[in-house]
Amino acid sequence: MNKNIGGISFFLIAILAFACMNSLAKGLTNHYPIIEVVWARYLSQTIFTSIVFAPNLKTVIKTNRILLHLFRSTLLFGATVFIFAGFKYLTLVETMTIFQTGPFIVIILSVIFLGEAVGVNRWVSVIIGFCGALFILKPGTDPFIIAGIFPLMAALCYAGYAVSTRHLGTDEDPRTNFFYTTLVGTVVSSIVLFPFFKSIETLDILFFALLGAIGGIGHYCLVLALRKSEASLLAPFTYFDLVFSSILGIVFFYEYPSITVIIGAVIIVGAGIYTWYIDPQNKKNYNNSDFDQSQ
Repeated sequence: MNKNIGGISFFLIAILAFACMNSLAKGLTNHYPIIEVVWARYLSQTIFTSIVFAPNLKTVIKTNRILLHLFRSTLLFGATVFIFAGFKYLTLVETMTIFQTGPFIVIILSVIFLGEAVGVNRWVSVIIGFCGALFILKPGTDPFIIAGIFPLMAALCYAGYAVSTRHLGTDEDPRTNFFYTTLVGTVVSSIVLFPFFKSIETLDILFFALLGAIGGIGHYCLVLALRKSEASLLAPFTYFDLVFSSILGIVFFYEYPSITVIIGAVIIVGAGIYTWYIDPQNKKNYNNSDFDQSQ
């Protein structure tokens, strides 16, 4: 029981850290190009990670599956770009609510690319989850949120990343998986950034650096949480991200969730909790999945 309480505590700290990082990213995208914020996020975390892994860096960078690392890292980079674009044009809670469709896309991709068996319960959860997203987007109506495509694309990229990570298996050090995602993101964003770079204000340098620091703290707490508790136990607490995002959105951006977003969030969260607690096979699969965050 004490281990589970500790695991849940660290997990909630991690979720709060990621929500704070997202809030900071949203604020920066109002003043700088999206790719520059993405670049700062990856660069600062690469520096942070390199310092932490410095004593064992030679071991960490060794891999026999470099192409798979590059592929999954590129997908995670795409997820970051799309989610940051969502922050620029949508509220925090709108973006994160639509992004919560990611686990349902993972189920679909797992069937297609990993040949996993999916029961009726999980297919029902997938349909209900996407209905929640459509309820928020309202396609075919005047208030259709075109920018909602960004978090949907982020969810798709993240799902591809999660499935490819599952395909990677447990043969390599988790630090290797983590290091390459940050390194590839830094290299790719540095190349893309060149024609869009905007001079950074002195104070904003600190905020850019905090992106990686907060993200690093979140990932570290995530590792501690997963060492203490099973992923299937922690999974439902992921939805606290919506609570934290709502609070941060109200405090810093005066963004109050609309009734449409609240209902859509309830539908998506309900579908997610349903599939985790009702379908034992899904809990087994989720327990073996990667909890790494796209942001």
